[in-house]
Amino acid sequence: MIQNHTYLHGGNPVNDLARLGLGTRPVLDFSVNLNPFGVPSIIRDKWPELLYAIEDYPSVEGDGISHYYHEKFGVDPENLLAGNGSTEIIYLLPRVLRIKHVVIITPSYHDYERASILAGAQVLRFQLLSDDRFSNIRQDELIETMKGADALWLGRPNNPTGTLLPKGLIIDIASRFPEKWIIIDEAFIQFVDGWKDESFITGESRPNIIVIHSLTKIYALAGIRMGAAVAASDVISRLKKAKEPWSVNGLAEMVAPMLLECDDYERESCLTVSTERNRIIKELEGLKGIIPLPSATNFILCQWIRTKDLDDLIRHLLINGAYVRDCRNFPGLGENYFRVGLRSREENDRLIFLLSAFSDNPT
Repeated sequence: MIQNHTYLHGGNPVNDLARLGLGTRPVLDFSVNLNPFGVPSIIRDKWPELLYAIEDYPSVEGDGISHYYHEKFGVDPENLLAGNGSTEIIYLLPRVLRIKHVVIITPSYHDYERASILAGAQVLRFQLLSDDRFSNIRQDELIETMKGADALWLGRPNNPTGTLLPKGLIIDIASRFPEKWIIIDEAFIQFVDGWKDESFITGESRPNIIVIHSLTKIYALAGIRMGAAVAASDVISRLKKAKEPWSVNGLAEMVAPMLLECDDYERESCLTVSTERNRIIKELEGLKGIIPLPSATNFILCQWIRTKDLDDLIRHLLINGAYVRDCRNFPGLGENYFRVGLRSREENDRLIFLLSAFSDNPT
């Protein structure tokens, strides 16, 4: 049962400034894990035209988003459910599918667990181990755990660890348990090198695999809620019957098709993220007291070991106008882990400088 009804999402520099007794100040926010390129130029250029979207009702089922997925990924409309961001779908699935016992790969995005509990499901966490750098799934143990459940949640790439569980392993699990739901969150998949081969969005839908996808991360459009579920046609039909009408607003419907013209933006973004990810991990490896973990996406999970309290680092960064994502509230990440969302090269260099400037004996 969820005891605290206050919904918390991501980092909050304002709250941490107050919590640590620091005055209000501007900060460079590395807790955010959006595309560092920012909003695509086509959206900025055509923004005046988008105002007309607020005058009329949108389509009942979000046809503009469906059009995007059909043109971009070849997903047939009967295999797609458009949503008001992927979060709407995360909460819809356990309720409609009547999931009673669910396994959640942790540490992971907290809404998988919250949505499942609110739908009345019992949650069993399958813990990735820090000794394995959160990348070894321990397949035999997972198979045994799955025997007592009717669904599995996993992020791919996983948030906050940045790990990408092998595609073949997931296919094997889905084949072993055809009666169980395998729910895969691919919100960050387009930042992965060779993502088209890794994604479950493209290709033939499998009867028990449901893929959740978001347009928020790759296009840096967090305020325009756009996402989708991709699954077998009978699953999508079941979801559509239960989903509220008009949850996709008219602005999102107009924006989604425009994103089909962003191939250059996507290509440059992914190349930059890949280059910066590799560069920053090497920089972090050279810093005292910080252990960066491998990542397949646009953020890097790190462990702070220079002092016993991550607040020492957070305070130092905030005083100097920077902020990282405190990951101690993720189940399984209590040992001073923090996450760095990649930004521009200059901003990333600023963070590295501040991290290197930490003093064990501040004056």
